[in-house]
Amino acid sequence: MAEVGVRLVESVGLSGAAPLDRRARPSAPAGRGGGLELVAWLEAELGSQGRPPGSRLPPERELARRLGVTRNTLRKALGVLEAQGRLDRHVGRGTFVASRPNPQAAARGLVESSPAEVMAVRLAIEPQLLPLAVAAARPADLERMGQCLVRARSAVSFHDIEIWDTALHQAIAEATHNVLAGAILRVINGARDQPYWGSLKERTLTPARQETSQREHEEIVDAIRERDAQRAQAAMRHHLLTVQTMLLGSPDPSA
Repeated sequence: MAEVGVRLVESVGLSGAAPLDRRARPSAPAGRGGGLELVAWLEAELGSQGRPPGSRLPPERELARRLGVTRNTLRKALGVLEAQGRLDRHVGRGTFVASRPNPQAAARGLVESSPAEVMAVRLAIEPQLLPLAVAAARPADLERMGQCLVRARSAVSFHDIEIWDTALHQAIAEATHNVLAGAILRVINGARDQPYWGSLKERTLTPARQETSQREHEEIVDAIRERDAQRAQAAMRHHLLTVQTMLLGSPDPSA
């Protein structure tokens, strides 16, 4: 499997792709079952010069075979990258490299955002997306949310918990099938990537609080599945207030 990365790039058949530097290509994390390692490897692939926006990845069955992983493992990794805005996945069409804004430019706009500011914006925006998600969510969207819940439930490390927490919120925004809604959540989730957010949340996250968060996430997804917009919106607001209190010690964003 040492040449898997080479074959993957070559299999896409991109016209005008940059020459491949074989020495710089890491081998794929085949046979290890490590979802995070697979995500990291795919991120490296997407960052290569041979992956311009709009490039189509090989079909899942072929890609899983080439990487030596199950389709389920591959789908979870692709789901994380889709939640991060790195990929666009379209039922019946395939998976494509997404156009992304300049990360350095985005970071300049986020670096001064405090946890209180982030939570105030989340409370103003995320609950309002739930009626849209309830109305527009497709079976694939619901499956993706379910995968996020399962992975979060089995996560052990704080890093893994945060990955699937972020992925779920992004999946809900993407379920609106509103491009602007998805883009807004990517900006908000970018703010959650700042060091201050992770260190604060890690210090305040206990097993009991993680269990509460998991149950609240499940309540939100259940309401979306049942097409109950009012319940879903209320559940999201309740969840965000819980997070805000955990992080800041008060449900009042000005406190």
